Amino acid sequence: MAQKPKGMHPEDIKAALRVRHGSLAAFSILIGRNERAVSNAIGRPGYSAPIEREIAKALAMAPEKIWPERYHSDGSPVSMTVDRTPTALRTAAHRQNEVAA
Repeated sequence: MAQKPKGMHPEDIKAALRVRHGSLAAFSILIGRNERAVSNAIGRPGYSAPIEREIAKALAMAPEKIWPERYHSDGSPVSMTVDRTPTALRTAAHRQNEVAA
């Protein structure tokens, strides 16, 4: 069975940024974001594609090489939102309970 390609480990990303900028908070402020923005982008998929692109630019890599599970092969981000459309139709009994007496 083929395995999905793995990207960089989050600790490796943090270490590379710390070598170049001193701290994640300093890098966050450097790119004009709040102190926790870079840390959140590294740890939470779908937090911010623009911040992920800034991190990749600082590491001189493509975002899809750092996070292959977060990006398509063409470089566009994978949607992390959940589709919340109902899968079953509501029956008449359900609608009957909604009517005020």
